[in-house]
Amino acid sequence: MSWGPFAGGGSGWGAYSNILLYPAYDGYGSLNLTQQSPVQTFVEPLTNAEMYSYLKIPARSPVDPEEDDYITSMISASREQAEILQNRDLVRKQWDLTYDYWMSYRVQLRAPLVSVDLAQYMDSTGAITVMTEGPNGDYIVDASKQPGSIYPPYSKTWPTFTPWPTSALLIRFTSGYSNADPFWNDSGARIKTGMKLLISAWYNNRMPFEKGAAATQEYPYAVTSCLSYGSLVRAR
Repeated sequence: MSWGPFAGGGSGWGAYSNILLYPAYDGYGSLNLTQQSPVQTFVEPLTNAEMYSYLKIPARSPVDPEEDDYITSMISASREQAEILQNRDLVRKQWDLTYDYWMSYRVQLRAPLVSVDLAQYMDSTGAITVMTEGPNGDYIVDASKQPGSIYPPYSKTWPTFTPWPTSALLIRFTSGYSNADPFWNDSGARIKTGMKLLISAWYNNRMPFEKGAAATQEYPYAVTSCLSYGSLVRAR
C-alpha cells in the first residue's frame, strides 16, 4: 500500500518528548531530542550568579559544589516548567520527529522554529531518500508561524511511497531561543521573573508540604506540577 499526502488525520499539540508538552501526533508520531555524543547541553536563560544574587546567598570561597549543582538543577527545572506553560522551547534544542506516514498536508514543528536540518523517508525495502528544501524541491519551511511548519511546494504534494512498517519519516529540526534573542527583553523578561520566583519557592521551602497542613494541602503548587510531569498513561 502506498500512502499519499493526506493519509491519516491531522496533528495536534500536547506531549513533551512523547510525554506531556509536545505533539502527540495521533499516536503515529514520536518526538525526541536528537541523540548526540556528547549529549545536547543547553545555555539556560538564568545564570547561577544571578540566582545567588536574587536569593541573597552569601559569597563562598571556595564555592560549595553541592549547593552550586543544586542551583543549576533548579534553573533547568524552572525553565522546563516555563516551557510546559509556554508550549515553546526557551533554549536551543535539536529534535527528531518521526512518523509512520504523512499525517497531513502541513507538518507542525516546535516553536520558535529555527531551522529544518534534515527530512527523509524510508521505503519498504529500507532505502532512504533525503528530501530537499525549496520551491523546486520537496518541501518549504515557514518559520514565521507559531509553531513553525513545513509544507509541500506550490502545486506539489508529499512524495508517495510504500513506507517502512514504522517510523518511515524523519524530520530533524532546531527550535528555541538564544540568550541574545530580543524575546528576552520583552515577554521573556517576565518569564525570567517567574523562574526566579519559582526557584526561590523551591530553595526556601524544601519540604513539599507545610508542617501541620492537611494531607491534601500541597505546597507549593509547582511541586505537584513537576511531580506529575512525565507520568505514563495507565494501561487499559
